[in-house]
Amino acid sequence: MLDRQIDTLKEKYDGIYLVRNERHFKIYSFSDGQAFEPDFVLFLRERSGNILTYQLFVEPKGKQFKDAQGSYENSKEGWKLKFLREVTEKFKGKTLEFRTERKTQKYRLIGVPFYNNEDENEFKRSLYEAVE
Repeated sequence: MLDRQIDTLKEKYDGIYLVRNERHFKIYSFSDGQAFEPDFVLFLRERSGNILTYQLFVEPKGKQFKDAQGSYENSKEGWKLKFLREVTEKFKGKTLEFRTERKTQKYRLIGVPFYNNEDENEFKRSLYEAVE
């Protein structure tokens, strides 16, 4: 799905990197510190010269992880979905800065809903809302 979005993303971003997180890092929930290793991180660097990089945490989930009602909300993986939403809400509209002696890098952190082929349109809509 992301491969099909590359041309659209290239209109606004000159650096597009999808990185597979193979146990390289964890992020921790705000409520109880539970560790979460997102499967992918999508980095988007704006063309505007603003040197702003979006860092999106992406977690594909098969339908076998949904609960009996067909939702992730109350499944055993539901806490991860809640945490991704919390990341987006906590940092919405905020730019984080990482400074070194030579430069300052600016980031926006975003959690997007779980990706599933059946829910692809919802994921895509959330992705574009997050990076607008």
